[in-house]
Amino acid sequence: MSNFKTLFRKKEKKAPKAQTNLHVVGYRLLGDKPAKCFPFSPKIRENLLKSYLKVNHVVYVSSMFFWSLLAFILALPFSILIFFLLLPLTGVTLQPAIAVIFCLLTSIMVGKVTFGLFIYYPNYVASNVKRKIEKDLVYTVNYMSILSGAGATPGETFSSLVRVGKVFGIDESAKSIIKSIEFLGEDTVTALDMESKSTPSKDYADFLQGYIATTQTGGSSKVYLEAMAEKFMENQKRQLGKVIEQLNLAGEVFVSGLIAFPTIMVTMLSIMGFFGGDVLGGLSAPQLMTLMTYVLIPFIAAGILVFIDAVMSSW
Repeated sequence: MSNFKTLFRKKEKKAPKAQTNLHVVGYRLLGDKPAKCFPFSPKIRENLLKSYLKVNHVVYVSSMFFWSLLAFILALPFSILIFFLLLPLTGVTLQPAIAVIFCLLTSIMVGKVTFGLFIYYPNYVASNVKRKIEKDLVYTVNYMSILSGAGATPGETFSSLVRVGKVFGIDESAKSIIKSIEFLGEDTVTALDMESKSTPSKDYADFLQGYIATTQTGGSSKVYLEAMAEKFMENQKRQLGKVIEQLNLAGEVFVSGLIAFPTIMVTMLSIMGFFGGDVLGGLSAPQLMTLMTYVLIPFIAAGILVFIDAVMSSW
């Protein structure tokens, strides 16, 4: 374990500090007052724990207010430049009072967007962590089962996951557990329980609670891990089945929307254009074909790509 402490400290020293320094600037200027006044500070703290971002919630809230205020201040002169100098060059002149209102609204909007991004960012990171954990949870459990069968204790198992957990997307969780044991002096059961309450993955949390119960009741960890590995394997098969169904749907939409539909429309418009006259809404057949080629078909293709990306990113 002493070797692990040295390894852990070395990894901590090598961790990037740019993000933390970015937040510290706001905290040094505003202190902890924003965190005390902001009613959603506990929720921010919970989301930061789930995302494994190494930032104290008090520092993060201060940074959130500071950078949002700075964004508002910096956006104000740019808004004045746009509405008072650049916009008149295009021939559009606003009344001074209306231009001032637009400048203020634009700056306020920039500040709100910055504030919203700070609130959303921990949730975004937590969702990515959740997806990585659940994607490879079956492999994690199988790995733990092998170690348990070799006689490794729970502490030794998670110490090993610190070194190889990045492959399974669980290294931050394993570090958090070992940190609670090695540096906070918690016992293994308490450390696992704390991690189950802070992890963003419900499946992983339930697995840890079952692992705790098995350990406390003197049951066989290897049997429990093998049973959970089979369960997660079945869940993964069902998830893969859903992904394949959605990709099949995307393939059908691709064939219908990008192959059959353009072919049919070009044929029909060609025949209509042969007779001349307007076809739809005052547009001729060549104009409709141009509109379909450069607007409708690219829009359908982009929609299919976004759908496929959403399906694959969930897996």
